[in-house]
Amino acid sequence: MKKVFSILMLTIAASLTAQAQKFEPNTKWPYIYEDFTPGTIYFEGNEKSQADLNIHLWGNVLHYVKKDGRIYQSDDKKVVRVEIGSDAYLFSDHKLMRIIANEGTNLLLKLTKGDFDAMRSSGGGAYGSSLNSSASRDLSSLGIDLGGMDQPELGLMLQEKKEGRTIPLVEQYYFIIGGQQIEATKKGVEKFVGDAKADALKTFLKENKTKWKKEDSLTQLLGFLSK
Repeated sequence: MKKVFSILMLTIAASLTAQAQKFEPNTKWPYIYEDFTPGTIYFEGNEKSQADLNIHLWGNVLHYVKKDGRIYQSDDKKVVRVEIGSDAYLFSDHKLMRIIANEGTNLLLKLTKGDFDAMRSSGGGAYGSSLNSSASRDLSSLGIDLGGMDQPELGLMLQEKKEGRTIPLVEQYYFIIGGQQIEATKKGVEKFVGDAKADALKTFLKENKTKWKKEDSLTQLLGFLSK
């Protein structure tokens, strides 16, 4: 019995340690992923390119590392899909959104954003200069200086990556139905279906107890909207 109790306590301790060490983006490492991860960029015309990739939270743009050890931003022109590790992304409204589910060509996407407005009132600096004068003004107005801007050296960022202020995250969901982007909110979906399917939507939401922040609920709703 004592042995079983000891194993249980070790399991709980390991779980708590894993939670305590959970990665959180910060102003010196403002990326969705803890590390630059091998991935593939797919372009129009069946072309592709492989590199170590990450997603910068200022604008949700794609960054990659070159052989010179510096970080560069990828243009989203002609990019049709991005794979980072086991995750797949599409550019929608010039922002990288992760594919959560699909019904044929219809999709459920998740946008993970940095809540920089929530950081407005607090100070603190970070490594890195701005990508351009417009971005500089925007960041300056928020009292925030972000790493990962203007082709910084990856090595220097890695040395400082745990020293920044935590960036709070906001998750938003969207549907792509027939090529149209729809905000995955009750208001957004009601506007999309219009009067023709209003009653059917109301019945579906009630019967399935749809939760607008739960991916399984939104996946069910994707199926309804795709019919």
